[in-house]
This record gives sequence, structure tokens and C-alpha cells, in this order.
Amino acid sequence: MCVAERRGTGWIISAPEPVRDTADLIPRLRRRCETDGALVMGFDFPIGLPVAYGSASGLADFRAALRAFGSAPYAQWFDVAEHRDEISIHRPFYPMRPGGTQRQHLFDALNIEDGSDLLRRCERATAVCGDACMLFWTLGGNQVGKAAITGWREIIIPNLDDVVLWPFDGTLSELMKSGATIVAEPSLRRAF
Repeated sequence: MCVAERRGTGWIISAPEPVRDTADLIPRLRRRCETDGALVMGFDFPIGLPVAYGSASGLADFRAALRAFGSAPYAQWFDVAEHRDEISIHRPFYPMRPGGTQRQHLFDALNIEDGSDLLRRCERATAVCGDACMLFWTLGGNQVGKAAITGWREIIIPNLDDVVLWPFDGTLSELMKSGATIVAEPSLRRAF
């Protein structure tokens, strides 16, 4: 990770350093702050769900989804399905490993037409870049599903009551003024 700290009218950016234990990452970073201002944390994993999945799940919003994941009926939500018969709205990540797997297995199990339904707005193609990889597909160099599983389970969910999620909990300027600990996904810039 790299840390940027506000100094006067500029910023001091640290050299890359190990993240170490994610269990105390947020308190460690908060202690490094010299003021009571906002702590903005940008992660290289998706924060949010595709609209089609959110609608099918019946979960009210992303924060409600995070509270549900890991407990019944979503007890296996973080477990990547090994076989196509294990994929469901309650266990959407697939496949565990290559070999006999197809994206169509995921589409069929989640009752969607094609992969575009599993993309968030910020992951859709633009004039300068193609579609990102779908959140729930876990094979290939551009997959993000396993990073989302780790980031949500180890960083966001244990701290859910102590962080705000951008852009879900307000505008960045409002959240910055509040002095909150802000969890953001820098790749959301693609949506704007």
C-alpha cells in the first residue's frame, strides 16, 4: 500500500509498504493521521454489486447485502463454487479452478441473459476501454471476484459500522467534510 498524508497545501506520498494484518488496518491508518480529518482508503477491488444481482437477491442495498453475506441464507456466499450445480444467488462466485467451466454456467444459474447483466455501470465499456471482468467470474488475469471476497470479508464487513462507503453513503466532498473513514474504489472514475 501507499499512504498519502496532507502537509500544509501539499501531499507527502510514502513508498510502497506491506499492508500486513488486515484486521487492524483501519485503526493503524487512523493512528497515523495527524488531524481528525477524513481518512480515505482506495482499494483495488469492487465495492458494490451489479443491479441485476441486487434485484434478484432482494437485498435492500449494498450495506444490507454486506450485513447478510456470510450468514444464512448467504452462509456460503464467500465460497467459490467448484461445480456449476453449486452456483446460486446465495453462492454466486464461480469457478474455483479451470477445466470444464463456462461463463454460461454462471448465467444459467443466476437466470440472466449474458455477462452484461453482471456488470456494474462503472465496469461497462467506454470509448477508451472495454468491459471489465464480471464480479462473480473468478478465472483469468483480470478477474476481481477473489479480491472482492477478501476485501469485503477482511476489511469492509468487520468495520462496516465505522466506515462510510463511497459513493453509496454520500458525495465525496460531503464525506470528506465529515471527518469519516471513507472506503472507496478508485476505478469508479470510469462511471463519470
